[in-house]
Amino acid sequence: MEFQLLVILAVAFIVFGPEKMLEFAAQLGKLVRRIKQEMAEIQLGMEMEKLREDLKKQTLEGEQKVKALMEDKVAFQQKKPKEFIDEFLQKEGKPNLSMEELFQGKAPVVEDETKPKKENNQQNPKKV
Repeated sequence: MEFQLLVILAVAFIVFGPEKMLEFAAQLGKLVRRIKQEMAEIQLGMEMEKLREDLKKQTLEGEQKVKALMEDKVAFQQKKPKEFIDEFLQKEGKPNLSMEELFQGKAPVVEDETKPKKENNQQNPKKV
């Protein structure tokens, strides 16, 4: 491959002469530089389009979350505390307690579902 390229350059040098070969080399250099710039612009445009789509997607997800939170807040504000607690207890299948019993500490314990549950072995290590 290298030998073939060398032969082609030698023939071109003989046919066109040294002055024309310099002009061809300069034009070829400019052409290669312009092609590289165009490729970089195309890649940048594609990356920007992808970022725009990601931003649009995240914006829509954020708007949906805010709307859901606002709906929950409005629903919570429209209920009295007793109604909210009774609804929660019924949903959890707990007995209906009075406000007085709740304030006395007789309310059921609700586990935080976001935290991973520990295994029994880790909570109560065996004594040897």
